[in-house]
Amino acid sequence: MADRTLNVSIVTPKETAFEGKALAVSVPGAHSPFQVLYNHAPIISSLESGVIRIEDENNHVVYFASREGFVEVLKNNVNIIVQELVPASAIDADAVESEYIHQHAASNTGQDRHARESARVAATWAAARMRAARMMSEGS
Repeated sequence: MADRTLNVSIVTPKETAFEGKALAVSVPGAHSPFQVLYNHAPIISSLESGVIRIEDENNHVVYFASREGFVEVLKNNVNIIVQELVPASAIDADAVESEYIHQHAASNTGQDRHARESARVAATWAAARMRAARMMSEGS
């Protein structure tokens, strides 16, 4: 099965956050989430904040919360560039839920449009982290 794998690289402004082989990669595409499998057609897509799911050669699944970015798929190489990436295993679900509640409320009640938009972006990022932690705990 090793000959039917993808080479996956995830890069942030600070580091190469992940490199490895995978059977499947799911990403939060800007228009719709999608999955990349062996011999996927070439594509470049923008990504929203969301969850990246990687299934490795041993069918072990890892989850990451990611901020906005881009993905390029070409010749079984999946290159992902995102603003920030957090492994689901490093997320404190209770703290993120509190942050989400606070930021979601602020997105509706902020003093001005800029404050409301900043809170909306923060709430979206908190929601992505909550989903990643939930998916990891459920084993989805």
